[in-house]
Amino acid sequence: MENKSFEIVAFDIGGTQGRCGLARGGSDQSELFSFSTIKSLRRAANEGGAAWLERLILCADELGATTPCAVAISFGGPVASDGSIQSMHVSGWENVDLTGKIAEAFDIARESVFVENDANAGALGESRFGAGRGCSDMLFFTVSTGVGGGVILDRKLRRGAHGMAGEFGHMIMDGDPSAPQYAAGKQGALEALACGPAIEREGRAAKVREGKGVPENWSAKDIFEAARNGEKWAIETRRTCVNFLGRGIATAVSAYDVERVVVGGGVAMAGDALFVPLREAVERFLPKFLNGKINVVPAALGDQAPMFGAVAACLDGMSRK
Repeated sequence: MENKSFEIVAFDIGGTQGRCGLARGGSDQSELFSFSTIKSLRRAANEGGAAWLERLILCADELGATTPCAVAISFGGPVASDGSIQSMHVSGWENVDLTGKIAEAFDIARESVFVENDANAGALGESRFGAGRGCSDMLFFTVSTGVGGGVILDRKLRRGAHGMAGEFGHMIMDGDPSAPQYAAGKQGALEALACGPAIEREGRAAKVREGKGVPENWSAKDIFEAARNGEKWAIETRRTCVNFLGRGIATAVSAYDVERVVVGGGVAMAGDALFVPLREAVERFLPKFLNGKINVVPAALGDQAPMFGAVAACLDGMSRK
């Protein structure tokens, strides 16, 4: 990419929430750009993918997008090498040509639309600008509605032969045929045992066993807070789910031999109530020769990591043209 100013429209498309931003910069260094504005939108109930996309495009117009040279997209589901998407947690996109619709809306070539899985984008964002800076080899785990992640080796994002590298949520942690199943994961998959809804499910069952009522609206963060306050049912829930997550992280570390693991997503917002027992669990499941050598740290960019990573991937792609 030539050394000149640029404008990139960036979208982060999730199941219930989306973000739109304008990334502007003036250097051929992919690390040097800034978002002039970022706006969040909430998806209306039962709103289809096509209608949701139209609202996001309108949002870009409202932010002042003029002549973008490219569009960078973080999408909450599997993304093939040609930019085509699959719907899992993000419903209503089954028949939407995301790349084509975006290219048409902004009058750019399809090749100037860069789509990245949100977990991969988050990994790249944290590696370049967040908790992974200065680290050559790291893993990114995102724990929220599901469990996903990304792999950074030699400071480069690894996508794998089928674009599935870093899909840690599919690792089998419990071989019992009666183990829980969640979304696209098989029974006993990490996602079914340690994502936000799984923690809420386990907490509900533990609380009922103690003969206590369950609030209608609660979250994994509420359960971790109850554990911090010493409530036995919450401590039991945390121990169960954190052990599964710790085992999953230790397994991935053993496979990739990284020096740092960055954990983001909504569940990571629990802070020390999650990270203190999680670090202990990871150490317990790691091979002894790796004990004390792996840093497990919270993500630094929060929910903006996928947008930063999507733009970084876009700039990397443009520089290769």
